[in-house]
Amino acid sequence: MRIRSNVTDVTLWHKYEALLPVPLVAAARNPSGQIWRRLNGVQWEYKQDPEAIEEFDARQY
Repeated sequence: MRIRSNVTDVTLWHKYEALLPVPLVAAARNPSGQIWRRLNGVQWEYKQDPEAIEEFDARQY
């Protein structure tokens, strides 16, 4: 019998809830969009899903 673990492999991109601004790998921070992170050796890397201007406008109403 195998026991399942809820441990996340930190070397793969996974969702991250950032309380403070984090340095992104590429692009500028947008008002929304999920932040992802992974451990690259000894340093965390962060990226954010792109959001189209239409998606941003749709959230405003």
